[in-house]
Amino acid sequence: MALPPGTVLDGEAVIWHDGRLDFGAVQARAASSLDRARALAARLPASYVAFDVLAHPDHGGDALAARPYTECRTVLEDVLQDVGPPLQPVLATRDRDTALEWYETLQPQGVEGIVAKPSGSAYPFGGRSVWRKIRHADTTDAKVVGSVGPRRRPRRLALLPAGEGRPRLSAPLDPVLAARLGALLDGATETGEQRTETGEAYTALATGLVVEVLAGTGRHGTLSVVRAR
Repeated sequence: MALPPGTVLDGEAVIWHDGRLDFGAVQARAASSLDRARALAARLPASYVAFDVLAHPDHGGDALAARPYTECRTVLEDVLQDVGPPLQPVLATRDRDTALEWYETLQPQGVEGIVAKPSGSAYPFGGRSVWRKIRHADTTDAKVVGSVGPRRRPRRLALLPAGEGRPRLSAPLDPVLAARLGALLDGATETGEQRTETGEAYTALATGLVVEVLAGTGRHGTLSVVRAR
């Protein structure tokens, strides 16, 4: 309410809990009934971290997003200067050493990585961008329990990572890797249509295939398949 009508921000709601960012707590609040959401809000208050400002009535309206990132960043800091937490701009720096320090030291607090943005670039709006996300990732094994798309060339796999109780879909497969995995899955028996916890449909398969994945340590836990074991 402290921002003028017509202001558009790009950002994310986060919850700080037990010394780190807790995406599970965010999901719990989002999926709760109204009464439970209110109770959780009192116990686990959220903040909004703003990445960028896309429109503002005093700075060119919605044409602002087409201006260079450094100009938008200046506007963002100016717009939020007198607002304060729980609405605040994300950390940003032009110093490479500082960025590397953040990348190397903030992971235990739940920070999934950094985004590198050329100073003269405009907001990408879903298109191809020179902005680059650099995330922490670990290699782990996951059991293949299903697939999405044609069996011989699946688009994605339903995976059950070690230590997890519910399957998740992988990131889209590289065409060459999809063909190799399709050959390994060709004789697997279908056991019906299933859905992940988030509602994504897949064809369940009875298979002993295990793949190696890059499991993102961030909130989305993206599973990128590297190869079959």
